[in-house]
Amino acid sequence: MKKIMQLSFLAICILSLTSCNKEEMENIDREVDVTINNSDDYEIDLMITGDEEGATIQTQAQYFQKSELIRDASTNWSVVYKYEPLPNYTGTDVVEIETCTGGESTGCSSVETVRINFTITN
Repeated sequence: MKKIMQLSFLAICILSLTSCNKEEMENIDREVDVTINNSDDYEIDLMITGDEEGATIQTQAQYFQKSELIRDASTNWSVVYKYEPLPNYTGTDVVEIETCTGGESTGCSSVETVRINFTITN
């Protein structure tokens, strides 16, 4: 009986860990790897222009001077993500952006998460 309890507990732990990792991986729909110098800026046009469409930062970068979504006349009303690392930082940084596209006057029909992995060099 004790052995059955131990095996059951072990099975529950393994399933819990497996489902967490699987869920984490399923949440990322697109990944972008970027290498930039710590004195450079980076921007990516997410090609989101519809009135009901948009994007939000779900996980903010950690080592940034600027990390923001812009949507105004300067981007022709398309959602653009802009990143500038800290001036003397070298290493890695990550931002996750949730996009909402395909809306027809009531909201979006497609939600995706874009992860941008930065490698910042000197």
